[in-house]
Amino acid sequence: MTTLLLIRHATNDYVQAGRLAGRTPGVHINAEGQRQADDLARRTAHLPIEAIYSSPLERALDTANAVSTCQKLSVQIVPGLMETEAGEWTGRKLDELKDTDTWRALQNNPVGVKLPGGESIDEVQARMVAAVEALRQKHPDGIIALVSHADPLKSLIAHYLNWDLNQFQRIAIHPASVTMLHLTDNTATLVRLNDTGKLPKIEPPPKSKSDTTKSQSTNLEKEPPMAEANILHDLNPATRVTVGALGEPGQRTFFLQARQAETLVSLVTEKEQMQSLAQGITELLTRLGDSSVASTHASAYELALEQPVEPLFRVGQLGLGFDQQSDLLVIVAYALPEATDAEVLDVVRIWGTRDQMRALARHIGEIAAAGRPTCVLCGRPIDPGGHFCPRRNGHGTYVQMM
Repeated sequence: MTTLLLIRHATNDYVQAGRLAGRTPGVHINAEGQRQADDLARRTAHLPIEAIYSSPLERALDTANAVSTCQKLSVQIVPGLMETEAGEWTGRKLDELKDTDTWRALQNNPVGVKLPGGESIDEVQARMVAAVEALRQKHPDGIIALVSHADPLKSLIAHYLNWDLNQFQRIAIHPASVTMLHLTDNTATLVRLNDTGKLPKIEPPPKSKSDTTKSQSTNLEKEPPMAEANILHDLNPATRVTVGALGEPGQRTFFLQARQAETLVSLVTEKEQMQSLAQGITELLTRLGDSSVASTHASAYELALEQPVEPLFRVGQLGLGFDQQSDLLVIVAYALPEATDAEVLDVVRIWGTRDQMRALARHIGEIAAAGRPTCVLCGRPIDPGGHFCPRRNGHGTYVQMM
């Protein structure tokens, strides 16, 4: 059984002004939204969440990042969780639309009715279900959090409960609310709908003794307040973005580095973080219809680390998004907090073109592969001082070399 925590993003200025944000870039949660996100993080802190997935839009990522800080998980971008494409209605006030024939059709019989230049609710439902089903296969027995938007979440709930999609507007989904569904291959059970209060405790599935498990003794009242984001640099756009490693094989330090004009930013990262970033970039470009095998124009010079490499901070988490208006991808790097109760979390945002990010993803693969050689028998890295291969004495797991 997979448990879905369907989360609507926290509030923002568009919601409060009654405007249709659609896919407008740069719409972040506001002060009230930050309070809602902090409360959401506390309300879900006791749950053994396995993974956090989010729409690429900023208001969803802001909300997902609040939850991820308590859960100590990275946020993974899923374009299928995106807000409805509002087309010509993007940015319009709802009061201006209520007298139109299209608005009336959307309220009474919305299936097949497209927003001018945008999507219909059945198209939204199809991509949402496809995205969630793919995630359900990855987490057949886990609890996963999905941060999305009101109408897409309503359409998803209607699908799994076999409700008439023409009546989806009868479902209420408030900012920072949680809807909980238990899913199996044959059944769907609604546990919570539009919940903004304390959530029930959910036990994780049984694990072997060798597995680490999350403590079930978390006290919600003792959760520290969530840290506020302090954007140190917003490199928009970056003229250069690259990754590099310094040190001997097996002891290398990885750096994510970007420049805009006179500003050079170097961040310490883990190899695994960079590999996950490369995978995320490739998947996002593919979903955007961009070929992952297309040639790039980045030179070896542009992909080399600039000296001196003076790290600003060590990266704790990475986010990845896409700005439709500027056609730029954005990497959001969050500093690893020095204390669990840190009140401020430093952030660097790096904006780059599709070509820059495609080149970065490939370069990450090259840098990662340039480390310790891999044993052909066991598939494990060979240390400079020698390597004990468990396959030589008949032990160890079989590793298929691709």
